[in-house]
Parts: sequence; structure tokens; C-alpha cells
Amino acid sequence: MRPVIKHDIAVYTPDVNLEMKQAKEICEILVSNCATIRSLSLKAVYFSFEHVSSFDEGAVILIAKSLLAMQTKVSIVVAFVGYNDEQFPKLKALFPNKSLPLFRTEAMANLLLGLKLPPLNQDIIYYEPDGMIQTLISKELEAKGYNVILVNSAGEFSQKRKQFEDKALYIYDIYFDVMGNFIPITINNGIVTYTLYKKVDKTVSLYFNVQAHNSRLREGYKIFIFDATETTDFNLAALDFIMSLALNNVKFEACIAICGLKAQLDRDKVELCNRSHVFFFNSVEECRSNPKIQELAKEHQKLEQKRKGLTKHLVAQLPVFINAAVETLTSLTGGEAKRTDYKVTTYNKVGNADIMGGMITFEGDISGIVALCLSKELVQEASVMILGEECQSDGELLDVILEFTNIIAGRSKAVLSESNISIGISLPKACKSEDEIAEILSDKQGVQINLLFNNKPLVLFLAH
Repeated sequence: MRPVIKHDIAVYTPDVNLEMKQAKEICEILVSNCATIRSLSLKAVYFSFEHVSSFDEGAVILIAKSLLAMQTKVSIVVAFVGYNDEQFPKLKALFPNKSLPLFRTEAMANLLLGLKLPPLNQDIIYYEPDGMIQTLISKELEAKGYNVILVNSAGEFSQKRKQFEDKALYIYDIYFDVMGNFIPITINNGIVTYTLYKKVDKTVSLYFNVQAHNSRLREGYKIFIFDATETTDFNLAALDFIMSLALNNVKFEACIAICGLKAQLDRDKVELCNRSHVFFFNSVEECRSNPKIQELAKEHQKLEQKRKGLTKHLVAQLPVFINAAVETLTSLTGGEAKRTDYKVTTYNKVGNADIMGGMITFEGDISGIVALCLSKELVQEASVMILGEECQSDGELLDVILEFTNIIAGRSKAVLSESNISIGISLPKACKSEDEIAEILSDKQGVQINLLFNNKPLVLFLAH
């Protein structure tokens, strides 16, 4: 049983009646593959039930234990996918504590685990009888820019599938620990809002992205709201974590607001929080209308207007991204790059009809966006090394762009870390036309480097 590797994810799809004998053999394979998975820097391992006609409960638990051990050893996401209508309730019953996530399809897993995202403004039809879970997940998806249509009954879901057909992405029959994967975040008018769950305790520190929070501080955000309106069980250990964030906020002259908290705090605790620049409001609306909060939010908005252009610190790292792009394409195609032009500008289109591209955003010690634009012929040449054959369809070529944009991002991050520059990188976005690239970059002033690679156009664009 060999895995299929796509988008930095290994998918194991055995064709067996899953009993203990087969499970032990599969577990041996998983253990033996740990070193390879680590060396390839994969992001996830999925075990698919697509070709499993029947299974023994003990066999499934054995494989789950092996996957969870791999997760601990290799620091990788694991999940079960590809099960059918009949298998789903049986798998749910085996994992009542949601220790191993269940996703009906790989696409659902990729979306909800943040591993591969569909285009923004994608319609998502989400069927989930559990209203609380549905609300939490839909808020996160809407914050990322998706149009989420919620349905609560099987009949309504069936109607929506007939109405939207293949124009929408569907989510159903999923079962995973929502709180272990993300805290919904919205950024609006210079204010960052983190939405807390019904139960909040010390484990909030495990799934709170401190690096991204610190990056937002460096970006100049001054107001961070923790919305506890829906929280019914708030452990004071969570407050200690929020105060630890506030200690770092002070040097950036930023503050934290906790809104809608129902837990009773003693007077000394409240005063200590206030001295640490942690303030309490009865609601988010009360917080946003506070004159001091509004003043701090406007500071960020003014700063953002001033720095829409490039920073010297960002431009100084430009060679890192250029070298990563050229080295990656050279290793994939055996070609040679020649630089033809270099200037600070808004994005200037190459003008060729067959230009495709990929882009990533990054934040941390430096923040910005880097776009790579190249001819379809170059992508086809690279596809031979990545997939073993030359791809022709736009869909396959976009997958190739995503793969080597990922490689470029990884190389850049590694080189920057050697200079003690830390960045977090978004999932890459692939564009099938230059018009799509130009539209995304239309309001950005950046550095554009025009190159020829194997005498074919290659453009690198770096902006704040």
C-alpha cells in the first residue's frame, strides 16, 4: 500500500476488507513511512475508506492509534476520509472524543484544516444538524471570504445540491474538534477580533496563533478584541494567557478588550488587568463606540495609508525570493535565467496570452506578497519533474503552480530564518491568466523583476 502524494498530503487508500490482519500490515507501513514523511515536509496524512467495503472496529482503532502516534512523532495532521453513508455513524461512535478527525472527502479536510483553500467568494453549502458546530465553522469560513449557505435538514440539503450542482462546494458528514483547529478571526476598521467558544480554558494557548498575533502588533494594530459573548464556561487560566499577550502589547502601545464576559472577576483581578492594558466591556458594540478605542483604531488606519508602498527592510530580502524562484525552476526544468529589467512600479503586464502565475502572502518580521508569473510552457516543463508527465489541462497546470510556489515559499522561509528573520506563509494561490494576477495586484506598489527563463518570460513581483 503506497500513498498518493498531492498538495503536500499523503493519502493511503487500501483496497481491502479491513480486519485485524490487514490493519497490522497497514500499521507497519505507516511506521516505516514516518522518516520519509518527515523528510518530504508533508503537511498531512489521510487514511481513506473509499475502497474499504467493510471494517472490523478493532482494526480501525488500531490504525487510528498508529496515525495519532505518527502525528505526535512527525508533527503532522492526520484524518480519516472517504467513508460512505453507512460507515460514517460507525466511525463517529468509535471516536466520541473526536481524537481523530473525520471528513467525508479530501476537499473538505483540506478546507477545514486550512491545507488547500478554494478560490475566494466560493459558494459553500454546509449541512450540519448541530447548530453550535455549524455556527463556529461557518464564521471561520465567512471570515476567510467564502459565501456560506447553511442548511439544517437532509431534505433542504438535497434541494441545494440540485440547485447549485457543481457550482458549489459541499460540506457534510464531518466530525472533528473545532476548537482544536482554529479561533475565528475578523479584522475590520483597524480592529482585530478573536471570537471565543462556549468553553474557554488554558488550552486556548494551544490553538491561538501567537506568531500571527505578534505580526499584527508589528503591523501597527492597536486594538485586539476577545469576544466572549457566547462563552458560558470561562476558566481563569485563559485570562492568564490573555494577560501574557498583553505584556507584549504594552511596548507597541496596544491594548486588549474582553467583551461580553459573564464570569465574575474580583476587583483586584480587574484592576490588575487594567494596569496590563486589558479592559472589559459589556459588548463588542460598547467597545467599538468607546472614544479611546476609536482613537487607537484610527492610528492603525493612518499608519496603513502611509506605508502602502515598499519598506527598505522588505526590499533588502528581495534576492532571497529571486534566488528561491530561479533555483526551483532550474532544478525542475534544467533551464537558465537571465534578468532583463528591474524597477519599482505597479504590476506591468507581460502581455502574452499564455501567462499563468502563483502568489503567496507572508507576515512576521517582514510582511508582504510575492507573485510569480510565467508562461504556460514553463509550467508544462516543470510538470514533468513534479508529476512525471507533461500536463496539458489548465486544472493540472494550476496544481503544478501551487506545488512549486509552495517549494519557493519553503526555500525562502528557510533562508530568511538563517538571518533570524521569521515569517509565516499563507497557502499559495494559483492564477490561470495574467488578467487575474493583475487584478489582485492592481493597488500595490512593488518591485517587478522581469526575467527570461529558457527564453520564456518569467516575472517576480514583491510588494508590501
